[in-house]
Amino acid sequence: MPMRSQPRALPTEFLDWQVRLRRWTAEAREGAPHIGVAPLLLVRRRGLLGPGVTGHSIVCGLLPAESRLETRTREMREIYERHRAEGARAIYDAGLAYLCTYYSRVDEFDASSITTLLPSDAPAVDALQSQSRCGLVFHVFDVGDDAEEGGIRCLQLNCRAEILHSGRVYDNVWWHNALFHGAVSDHVVVRFHHREALDTRFGGLRRV
Repeated sequence: MPMRSQPRALPTEFLDWQVRLRRWTAEAREGAPHIGVAPLLLVRRRGLLGPGVTGHSIVCGLLPAESRLETRTREMREIYERHRAEGARAIYDAGLAYLCTYYSRVDEFDASSITTLLPSDAPAVDALQSQSRCGLVFHVFDVGDDAEEGGIRCLQLNCRAEILHSGRVYDNVWWHNALFHGAVSDHVVVRFHHREALDTRFGGLRRV
């Protein structure tokens, strides 16, 4: 799907938070996802009543920078294949140890997009096939969380979605997912190219 305009860099503070958050979950939560990596995907749909959008809960991943993409994919595949005979738990534990060093430098990640892996027949994929413009709403409002990574974050990323069935980006996301959820078939990778970031705290709508 061709991009009709060039993506813009994600807010530096957002990308820094995402890297720190993922390292923290690997180190302190044994990889259990935090709400900060699970935005609500909003897609405008024609013919709907009400606000005219559908909402889909997804889990997003960070993509390695172009210069690191193939190396990281190869490393993840090697971890999976090295521990496959030992079972899913061995793969998971090795993958978790890998992530503790993987999420270290912000400049090693793509600065203008994030990704997700979804079943090819998921309603969210169907929605994005008809309308690639979408919003990712990150809403973290747990004031009882003592960790810095779990602090208040209310941000909407307006994006253009690219649906991938194969290729270098697809392979990277697929192998990353395989470390923690096993090999899957009939899935697509959605790459969200960032266009605009809005701070939505307390009902606001301010460009970041």
